[in-house]
Amino acid sequence: FIGHLLPINNNTQAKERKRDVFKKTLRNLASLSLVDYKWRSALFKKQEADRMEEEWMAAMMGEDPAYARPMDAGDQTRGPLGNAEKSAVQWLMSVIEEEGRRARRIADSDGELVRPKDLSLSGDAGPLSELEEKALKFISEITDSEVERVRTGTMRPKDMKTPGPLGEAEARAVLALSKIVESEKVRMDQSRMRGGEAVRPIDVPGPLGELERYVGDIIRAERQRVKDREANEGRLVRPKDASIQSGLGDVERKAVEDWEVLRKEENERLFSLRRFLDERRPMETDKDSALGVTEAFTVGLLRGPQLFWKTMGRVKELMSSEDIDGQDKEFLQQNLPASSGDLESESVNESKKESKPSGPSEEEDGTVM
Repeated sequence: FIGHLLPINNNTQAKERKRDVFKKTLRNLASLSLVDYKWRSALFKKQEADRMEEEWMAAMMGEDPAYARPMDAGDQTRGPLGNAEKSAVQWLMSVIEEEGRRARRIADSDGELVRPKDLSLSGDAGPLSELEEKALKFISEITDSEVERVRTGTMRPKDMKTPGPLGEAEARAVLALSKIVESEKVRMDQSRMRGGEAVRPIDVPGPLGELERYVGDIIRAERQRVKDREANEGRLVRPKDASIQSGLGDVERKAVEDWEVLRKEENERLFSLRRFLDERRPMETDKDSALGVTEAFTVGLLRGPQLFWKTMGRVKELMSSEDIDGQDKEFLQQNLPASSGDLESESVNESKKESKPSGPSEEEDGTVM
């Protein structure tokens, strides 16, 4: 009897050791995740604080803050890329905060596994918790529906009294197929009534008729676009500019509108990016630092050859200049301002004239007497 108990005890101890190793490993991983969370959270918060400080300083100066990322644009200038990036960053921040809370709970516990959905009980749920709950709910609905279908002996999922996700999907597919079958039956009846004459799907209501009408509009628009090109002296006429509108024209028009919005957004960002880089150049912010000295030296090396070639070009231009004609020379001499020597002599003469007395002297008065 004791010989039979020893293998059982050994298996139990082995399972406990494996469980302890798993819990210890999980706690160590949770501790590392917690350190990573603190670093990432501090980085995001520092970037957000710096951005808010820049916006405040720009508002104090009455200017729009410079930015490099699309999400940092203003509400009036932010486009699709900025909105998409802002939504993605907000979602990522929520995930990081949620995973940080989960890692803290695992590290504080005895290595027990904490799933994202377990955070909803304590009010710390985030995006991952909501995704897991939705996935589990979807799977449980399918499982419950299939178990009930087997218990009731129902053949098809859509025939259940309370259909699940599979039943709803099958019902939608069957509805679409039934519409096609009904339209084809009507088309066959119309063809039989007309003595075997072919009836096109577009002549009867149904999904195939809508598809044929859509394709037919595109074909007619493309034929008309060829005629428009011939009337336009062979110049290309784009689908959106064709005289007959079609699906291709609508798609191109929507694509052009979206492209214009993106181009405007990127142009605004490029202008702001130049300001952003100019305000943060090391040679401007801290010229005595290693980066500032390096940038100043590099810029000097790059500008040196440019200055040399500009100087050589100016010298060549002066050497290739011709003498001025006689009439142009006389015109310039007449209209040129006086030289410095002439101006000095004129000023001396004027001062001498001013220093002379206006009336006769005493000797001249006596002589006259």
